[in-house]
Amino acid sequence: MVTELLISIVLLSNFITWYFEPLTTIREWIVDTYIRFCIKNNMFWATKASLLLTCPKCLAFWSTLTYTFNLIDAIIASILALLLQKMLQYVTQH
Repeated sequence: MVTELLISIVLLSNFITWYFEPLTTIREWIVDTYIRFCIKNNMFWATKASLLLTCPKCLAFWSTLTYTFNLIDAIIASILALLLQKMLQYVTQH
């Protein structure tokens, strides 16, 4: 159960953040609008939250931690998301 959950979160985080091309324009628009809003309102500290939509490692960590409330599972999901991203980048480049 936990393994299936971690793998599905890792796959979804990679799917949302960078691998699925049709979501790229939507993601870039959301991140751009959010950063412009934060800069306009002098909330420079809040711009770091945009990493959630651009980093599969961060998205996997925080979504696993929010869903399971287990730090070890969140760390494992984060490492797996990074490993999967690097493997997919290697495969698509060669």
